[in-house]
Amino acid sequence: MTTLPTRFRRALFWSALMLPLWTHAQVTESPNTEPPGRLLVRMDGLRLSFGREDAAGNSYNAVGVASTTLRAGLTQSVDLQVGIDLFLKETIKTTGARNSRSGLGDVSFRTKWTFWRDEKSGAAAAVMPYVKLPSSTAGVGTDAIEGGIIFPWAIKNGAGLTAGAMFQWDVVRNDARNGYDARWYASGFAQRDLTKAFAVYGETTLEAFSTGLSNWAGTVGVGVLWRLSKSLQFDYELQRGLNDRAAAWAHILRLNWEW
Repeated sequence: MTTLPTRFRRALFWSALMLPLWTHAQVTESPNTEPPGRLLVRMDGLRLSFGREDAAGNSYNAVGVASTTLRAGLTQSVDLQVGIDLFLKETIKTTGARNSRSGLGDVSFRTKWTFWRDEKSGAAAAVMPYVKLPSSTAGVGTDAIEGGIIFPWAIKNGAGLTAGAMFQWDVVRNDARNGYDARWYASGFAQRDLTKAFAVYGETTLEAFSTGLSNWAGTVGVGVLWRLSKSLQFDYELQRGLNDRAAAWAHILRLNWEW
């Protein structure tokens, strides 16, 4: 049980890093940028991650609250973003012991360039380099600088159908805390508008590490989106882990607003 909690921890932190940003579904990033001169503040709600117990009864659970992002549009195709998780809590249960810690998450800086748009088909693609700084408290984050690059793509037609995918490559701190591992992450979604106010979607994710092909984790999820107005929406997704290296269940409740 020495490395399993760390894998769960990474899954939570990297998911939480993506949560503050205006996404398609809960994980897959949008390729669209903010208009130039516009400043947006967004705060997400709650993420609960419940891990499986192993044969010895060990488990790892996590909570993320109030992931906040400040985003500024520079041009029609470029914006800058800074994000922080205001509260992260992890609980590691081992035989005869229970350890819980909580604190402020790490700060991340990102920029997005939408390098391709096709107005006729409603498709777009972007590239997003980013860096995460070790600014967390109580040991809930990383102890070293990490970073990587994201490639999101999406397409939307006039019939209320939206689909998209994202590929991500990261350089993350290894379990021994003496070097780095590479991480590959991919996700995809399909969304259907039921009315102007409600939509449903399905989403799947897959991640793997350079430490070996056996160190992979995957999830499938379903969600519902409720648009109260152009600037306010509620989003809930239930995710199910596909193997024992992913959390068994994850509940994500998001409240997004912009001004």
